[in-house]
Amino acid sequence: MRLTNEEALKLINTLRSGTSPVYHANDLMAGREAEMTDFRLGMQLLSKGTGLVKIITGDFGVGKSFLVNAFKEVALNEDFIISSFQINNGFRLNKIDDLYYAIMHNLYLKTKPNSKVSFDDIFDIWVENLQNAPFSDRKRYEVNTVCQELSKFNMNFARAFLSFMRGRIQRNQEMMNVSCSWLTGERNIPYELKQKYDLVGAVDKTNTLDFLKAFIKLVTLLDYKGLIVFIDEIDLVINDRSDIRQSAYNNLKHLIDLSTSGEMNNIMFVFSGTQEIITNIEKGLLSNTALAQRLNINPENPLENKGNILALKPLDSEALLSLTQKIIKIYQQNVILPANIDYHEIFKTVMQKITADKMVTRHYVTGVIEHLDEIKLA
Repeated sequence: MRLTNEEALKLINTLRSGTSPVYHANDLMAGREAEMTDFRLGMQLLSKGTGLVKIITGDFGVGKSFLVNAFKEVALNEDFIISSFQINNGFRLNKIDDLYYAIMHNLYLKTKPNSKVSFDDIFDIWVENLQNAPFSDRKRYEVNTVCQELSKFNMNFARAFLSFMRGRIQRNQEMMNVSCSWLTGERNIPYELKQKYDLVGAVDKTNTLDFLKAFIKLVTLLDYKGLIVFIDEIDLVINDRSDIRQSAYNNLKHLIDLSTSGEMNNIMFVFSGTQEIITNIEKGLLSNTALAQRLNINPENPLENKGNILALKPLDSEALLSLTQKIIKIYQQNVILPANIDYHEIFKTVMQKITADKMVTRHYVTGVIEHLDEIKLA
């Protein structure tokens, strides 16, 4: 699909700054066909009930963020719900009870891909269909059916969801807000409000994965294909204290076990970070033998693409030429360039300006934009 002139201009300005585009990344995709095929296969398995864990690694500037953004676009277009956040001071992988909260507060939908959505937004289409149903008892039947399914994972979650739906259907804003806060992992809900709406307990480390399983089930009951969780900067775990780091790796191992054993279906975790998370033998994934085995990491060749691991290599000349063509085409939507412009010559010119130690995709792309800017001003 052709970009609008405004979209093209924004995309070129994003590339000029050396930033990975959040939107329209697939319009510039080049040289990552194998990785995209792998991801699409993962989505197919996911929609059939499988759970998966993927780890994307690579040097700075090699195109990790670009590829992840392309994955997000594809996932949303294929009717998955996605959640996207990074490991930082607000979320650490060693705190499994914070995982659910982070997921629920960083959701994105196909209908609103450009901004985070609330828990309430997920139900817009479903509630609209219920309200327009020809039979008045359909609302009660469908809501009760969903609650029965959710109760198999956690009875308190099902009770809170019923309260949420009652609030929404009855247009009781307080009931809806309180129930929504409880369902998304908020812990500071006044006791009197919880009591008023029959909400019991809260999300903690003993039940967070049950809540996640219940939410995934809810996602599929609403006819989404599944949930894909993108977590960036996994390499920051390396800097944690030894006990915290191993706790994070054990949690990652637990997520893999749940996903592959069938206990947690229709969810894919996609972690991304620098390749040090794999190559650092003392502090990286290889330091946890059980985890490394589950990820099928070969200690003698840790950057081998194998199953769960996607270790990105720099784009080759053919891919860079293809990328150059795409950039020129988008650039020309707003700028008139010479009719005889040759993308092969631009490729050679830019490559001559980049030293070997700085030859990464990010520097090449900014180099192409700079050269096109020079041609425009000539």
